[in-house]
Amino acid sequence: MKETFAFLFPPPRTLRPGSGGLDPRGVAFPLELLKKFEPLFARFGVSGRGSGPQAVFQAAGGLGEEEYAIECAPGRVVVSAAPGRAQFYALSALLQVLAFHLPAGAMPAFALRDAPAVPFRGAALFRAEAAAGEAELRGAFLQLALLRFNRLALPAGAAGERAAAALAPLARRLGVELWRLDDHPDALGLVAADAPLPAPTRLPEGVAGAGGGDPWLEAFLGRCREAREAQASLWAWSDRFLERLERVRRIPRAALVLNRGDASARGDRFAAAWRIFRGHQVRQVLCPALCASGRFLPDGRSAMAGVESACAAAAAARLSGVLVLEGGDGPGCLPGGAALARFQAGCRLWSGRASAPAAFSRWALGRDEPDLFRVCSFLAQVEGRLPRGHDGYLFEDPLLAPFSRQDDPRRVVAHYRKAVQYLGKREIDAGDLAGFLAFAAGLFAFIAAKVEFSARLESLLAEDGRELQSRAAALEEALAGLRGLHAAPPAAPGPGARRDFDRLQDDLAGLRRAAATADGRARLRERRATAAVLEAEEAAPY
Repeated sequence: MKETFAFLFPPPRTLRPGSGGLDPRGVAFPLELLKKFEPLFARFGVSGRGSGPQAVFQAAGGLGEEEYAIECAPGRVVVSAAPGRAQFYALSALLQVLAFHLPAGAMPAFALRDAPAVPFRGAALFRAEAAAGEAELRGAFLQLALLRFNRLALPAGAAGERAAAALAPLARRLGVELWRLDDHPDALGLVAADAPLPAPTRLPEGVAGAGGGDPWLEAFLGRCREAREAQASLWAWSDRFLERLERVRRIPRAALVLNRGDASARGDRFAAAWRIFRGHQVRQVLCPALCASGRFLPDGRSAMAGVESACAAAAAARLSGVLVLEGGDGPGCLPGGAALARFQAGCRLWSGRASAPAAFSRWALGRDEPDLFRVCSFLAQVEGRLPRGHDGYLFEDPLLAPFSRQDDPRRVVAHYRKAVQYLGKREIDAGDLAGFLAFAAGLFAFIAAKVEFSARLESLLAEDGRELQSRAAALEEALAGLRGLHAAPPAAPGPGARRDFDRLQDDLAGLRRAAATADGRARLRERRATAAVLEAEEAAPY
């Protein structure tokens, strides 16, 4: 029976078969639910106005705040759930079942009961998503809500403010709490259930570490008092408390500490920090990063190892929960690149386990597309097969090439060309993810060509410069095409990405111009010969 319902996301806790079946086309829903959850019915293509059994929604005792139960039998559809999030979760599960069986015109009877593994399940909207158009923004929000994330963190700044205004009505209907998040260590934010979403603030510059007492802590406690008077709670990052552990015992009970992780998948990252706050009964949320700084797509294994570490620590210590972050500064992840990691994280937070592969394309595309899971799984492993991430090879100086010269350039080129070949053989209708897959193929092809160009510079510089100019010009053209793919909706390049692309474009143009004269080529040879090969940790790629 569970295999029959493998398309469900997140996977439910308990599911058992019933006797007989019913026609999914005939199930009717109350008018108030059709109006309230119209985006959900549209998402699954279910009219909800059939002439068969009327779905009965009731609040049943003995169920938790987000717990629900569904019973589908011949002539009977009963949903037990409290109004709000539980009702939305129950309806989304029921609509998934109806949508899956609509083409066949028949579905088996079943009984389902479900509840979350982690109470606080947060996700940060990526900066590219927050800057997208309103339709794309609502689509991204609904996808996260369908994964049962009950807190959505929006980035600080104008994009986050616009996103908050656009999403607030839908968030209220679906029971999702909106946050505004600033990842600066001195950032503080209010959490108020029914108040207008406030922008996060930062403690004054220079307060931390000042002599004479602890002015940073006094400023923090002052903000806590302001939050209490406003009948709200305050969140703060753990960084400043971990700098001076005596501050931890002064944290008020109403405050919520966000304990950040990284994308390195070190299991001890959270274990070393959460015990400090737990010992003083401080409420805390663990914040794993899906993507390392500067990368367009994450290392999927590291991303999920970080999420798993956070979930295990939160469960062991009965912490408030987990907030999954985009991760780092720089260009930042593209939403399409992190789609599978997000999906797996959402399923893990709700169900305590991963979903079946068949469910991924139904979440991402709204239909079956078996190859999509294979492609995204492949992309999730690309980052782990070389000593560096793609950001190192992409944005390194093409003349000095510290990363690819230190590694084996032939291996790097072969690796990325094989990835391009793999993507070229996949013939799938990827829907909204098609733009990302085209960007990934262009990214890998460009890196392979650029690393090969850098590896051949010694011989190219010894010639008359015409081939060097031609190859540099070809790379400039390819880079312009890659930038165009990166800027296509729903992604929007942030300042970090624009700076990195600009710098690389300038480097390639400088090589092309210098190659035009014998003196220019001599200067390039001298610079390349005298430059030491830089270690990875000493040379940031942006």
